[in-house]
Amino acid sequence: MQNWWQKLTIEWPCALGDWLWAMLVVEPAQLIDKLTRRRVLHIIAFILLVIFFQQVVAMDLTFLFGVDLGLLMEVSAAVFILVARQQIKTTALVIRRSLVSAKPTLHHACRAGRAAFAGPCAVYGHRNLRTKTGL
Repeated sequence: MQNWWQKLTIEWPCALGDWLWAMLVVEPAQLIDKLTRRRVLHIIAFILLVIFFQQVVAMDLTFLFGVDLGLLMEVSAAVFILVARQQIKTTALVIRRSLVSAKPTLHHACRAGRAAFAGPCAVYGHRNLRTKTGL
């Protein structure tokens, strides 16, 4: 049991510390020792390429979503125009039908009004009031 306890509390943490020291201190130190100007330029060029690629992908997605939004607005405007056109046609049809149905009533009222307003007809000597009175 004591061997197991010593392994768990001493050997494994020491092995972990040794591994962390090797990976986080020794390996980067060796990498820095091996660095040359040419490798530094290659690393900088690679980082710049990654940044440029990120910008291109972001711009492509921006254009993609922008075109998608524009298409959506264009389609919705076309639907709005078609609906408005149909509403205008319906409104014109209703007005035309109401005028056709009201025409006899208006004609009768106009005749009754002319009969009551016979003053200018007697003066000018004709039946058409529109030419002399400006109606």
